[in-house]
Amino acid sequence: MEIGMYAPTHGIGLRDDENFFAQSIPAIEMQPVRIAQMAERIGMHSMWFPDHVCMPISSTSGHVANESRTRAYEPSHNLVDAAVAMGAVAAGTSRIRLGTSVLIAPYRGPLNDARQFASVDVLSAGRLILGVGAGWLEEEFDALGLDYEARGAQTEECIEIYKRSWTDDVVAFHGDHYNFDNLSMDPKPVQKPRPPIVFGSVVPAGARRAARLCDGFYPIFLDPGADPHRFAPLQDIIRGELDAAAKDPGEFSMLCISSAQITDADHAESQRSPRKICTGTGEQILEDLQRFADAGYSLVVFIFDCPSGEMAELREQVERIGAEVMPAAREIKVAGEWQKTV
Repeated sequence: MEIGMYAPTHGIGLRDDENFFAQSIPAIEMQPVRIAQMAERIGMHSMWFPDHVCMPISSTSGHVANESRTRAYEPSHNLVDAAVAMGAVAAGTSRIRLGTSVLIAPYRGPLNDARQFASVDVLSAGRLILGVGAGWLEEEFDALGLDYEARGAQTEECIEIYKRSWTDDVVAFHGDHYNFDNLSMDPKPVQKPRPPIVFGSVVPAGARRAARLCDGFYPIFLDPGADPHRFAPLQDIIRGELDAAAKDPGEFSMLCISSAQITDADHAESQRSPRKICTGTGEQILEDLQRFADAGYSLVVFIFDCPSGEMAELREQVERIGAEVMPAAREIKVAGEWQKTV
């Protein structure tokens, strides 16, 4: 099993007894390059960058991170752009892979995104993983002048345009939402035939899109009581779609994001029952990682709980995961047919 981490470019994680929250921090304190260098040094597989254009001060949109649909972001929230931060991290690292968690495809236009993320792949010498989603924050769609109800269809067209932009010498597309002819999109990404694309979702429509259009599925387990087998029905949908398309499931990746907090054995979070997912001692976190592996996940991306809201606590979490979890995590065997790690 591989371990990745969530970049602090939208703040630092926190869970109460029911929900996940993102704590906004000053942008100057985020230091994504420094954190990525730490993650690379301890052997993490990848660093993942969240995406929003703006943050509605008031919102009634239910957050997909929480089963209660409680809002996770603060009304005025510091957000550093994913593509910009990934370019900086690409220049400051040499091995760690760089993912989007996840790019909301309709927000900026697919040609713009194809250009930006091809650039990230070039600058990183072939380390991009493009995580894509259709979005959930209706007020943000409204602010950008986009049709919230059309987001699924737009996202499917965007994914096709990314692929053509990254592989075709002459790029053209004719769909219901995007139309163009006779374009160049160069340079192409370093990865051939193209960088991997994974679909982030927690619903059946997303599972179908992942299987039909992408190279992997990327659900979230951020709430405290998350069960690694929660999305087994969605995995069944993916199996059916792959089988219908005569695609090899061994070439499809199953990855996920989970909240995490490493603590001492006498800490209250280690001793509580039920224990929050991926929280407690190194041994307890490894038990949960085994559960994820048993559910077929070959890569788990950690977003760390830091109750203090301080970057010093995040750095401590990264160091401790490196010392107390990473060596044994690499020995965990993944069950089932989902064997390919992006």
